[in-house]
Amino acid sequence: MKKIDYAIFDMDGTLLDSMHIWDTASGAFLMMRGIVPREFDLFRKQGYKTGISYMIDEYKLNMTFDEVLDGLQEILWFYYSNIAPIKDGVKDFLQSLKENGVKMIVATATESRMAKKALERNGILGYFEDVISMHEIGIHKNDPAAFEYVKNAMHAEGVGYVFEDALYAIETAKSAGYKVVGIEDYSNEDDRDEIKKIVDFYAENYEQVKEYFEL
Repeated sequence: MKKIDYAIFDMDGTLLDSMHIWDTASGAFLMMRGIVPREFDLFRKQGYKTGISYMIDEYKLNMTFDEVLDGLQEILWFYYSNIAPIKDGVKDFLQSLKENGVKMIVATATESRMAKKALERNGILGYFEDVISMHEIGIHKNDPAAFEYVKNAMHAEGVGYVFEDALYAIETAKSAGYKVVGIEDYSNEDDRDEIKKIVDFYAENYEQVKEYFEL
């Protein structure tokens, strides 16, 4: 087995095949209110807070920021509670890491209650020391301190790997000195060539990840 003492996993696009919701949530919110959206992927393009402010201004919504946020959270809660699917091979890989004494944690931009619900429903929550929402702690993955915070949260030492699908987070993890496994997702198609140049290993699926770690 390749040396690995702890693992930091992203969730959306890495453990779960769930990036679709971030491409459709804003459009679904508007359509539920009888408004035809001109774009659907506001949150992936602009982020959560900026996307909400843009929606209010662009679509002349007679709603406060918090009212829009509450409506969107209802959509997201339903999705993570009932739909968000696990990626093929994830559970088998996590089980192999557990059997080899590897500490694991999740660092996600999604709210922790939603993330935990989705991971629990897919039968993998128990593999992780914790599930940390970067949004909730106020440190995001464009800041190397985010990965140090997560590492310290599980009292990890030794060789650590970050598993990520997003280019910006991969760049940050590498700048912080971590080994990185890039996970293929439809959402990172435009960045795929750049990701492959940066990561220690790029995987199209978790069977390839298992082979890389000689599990």
